[in-house]
Parts: sequence; structure tokens; C-alpha cells
Amino acid sequence: MTQTNQPWPDGVTARYLTTAGATVDITGGGDSTGYHCTACPYSSGPYWTERIAHEHAQKHADTCRALPRPTI
Repeated sequence: MTQTNQPWPDGVTARYLTTAGATVDITGGGDSTGYHCTACPYSSGPYWTERIAHEHAQKHADTCRALPRPTI
């Protein structure tokens, strides 16, 4: 199963695919929206608007080259 067709974890409202195949997951909503990368330790939030969280998450996904963490 690839990252793109796995079920999303609880609380994830959107995902961006990184260049190496991991995801950057958006969580929360409204003024408590944040994101975290599933490959590297980068995360951020909460943001005061969902739009800003999405912009930052997409920018990170476009540049992150960390390999997806293996599933056990």
C-alpha cells in the first residue's frame, strides 16, 4: 500500500505528498490548525487561519526530501 491510498489517521483533515513519498498532515481546524511531516521532525502551528497552515504545509511538502518512515 502506498502513502496515497492508506487510511488517514484520526484528526487529519488534509494531506500533501512530499517529493520523497511521505506526507505532511493537516490537523485541527479554524484557529487551531497545524501540520506535521510524517518523515522528518518538522511540524508547526497552531495557525490563526486554515489557509496559512495549508500554504506552509504545501511549501514544506514541495521541499522535504526525507524518506517516509518504515511501517512495522
